[in-house]
Amino acid sequence: MITTMLFKLAVLAIVGYGNILEEVRIVTANSGNVDYRTPNITNYYTSLSTFQIFPAYTRSLKFRIKTCSAAFILLSPATNLQSSQFYEICIGAGIGHTTIYYRKVIDNIKNQLVAGGYTDLLSCEEYKDYELNWGLSYGTINIRSENNGVIVYWHDTAPIDIQGVGIMTGWGDGGTWIVEHISLFNGQYCGVDGTYGDMTILSITTKPSELSCALGCESLQDCMGFNTNRKTSECQFIARGQSVVKSIDLDWTCYTKCFN
Repeated sequence: MITTMLFKLAVLAIVGYGNILEEVRIVTANSGNVDYRTPNITNYYTSLSTFQIFPAYTRSLKFRIKTCSAAFILLSPATNLQSSQFYEICIGAGIGHTTIYYRKVIDNIKNQLVAGGYTDLLSCEEYKDYELNWGLSYGTINIRSENNGVIVYWHDTAPIDIQGVGIMTGWGDGGTWIVEHISLFNGQYCGVDGTYGDMTILSITTKPSELSCALGCESLQDCMGFNTNRKTSECQFIARGQSVVKSIDLDWTCYTKCFN
């Protein structure tokens, strides 16, 4: 497992502020036959905080998922998901992928709600739209599907304070998620060391420092971030208006605009 660190670069420049609807595409591998009973299950999840997505601010999550097998969502009191208390939602379990499991787990003790008999929850060929909310009223969580309406409604009299959200696919196949979030550029660039933004590049240049790359990106109207290589000082400016796709490459750091 590769450990990554988050870096921020402040840009001393005049920037335009405004709300932006961003879509981030995230590919998750097949984690195998795992769920809340698996030791260290939180390590199998991809934290949305890695992509600078923090659904705890809005207490909601809109996403599309394409997978042939089960899709999992983890709601945790820890931003990095490392807690023995969490909610786990499994979409598309059972024969024919017709069931949703909703679990509250505290130190391996679970309380579970099962909702079955649904159709068209998941697909290998097309994305399925979902909206998850936990802020409509105290202690309630509901999941809405584009095709089935509200499919899970849960009221917890002692709710977990949700700060982190993770996603995972398992039980036979990986998947692709498209996660929506409303963002506001805060004048900083956030980067994860050891990652490369595998996206359309506006231009490539050489800069003496990461801050120089950030200033260069800020001067370009259509720049959403940059890849920087500390060995070669290469700086690749990434075009905005596309999904964020990152791969692991230890020689690079991918920076994108930080949003609040």
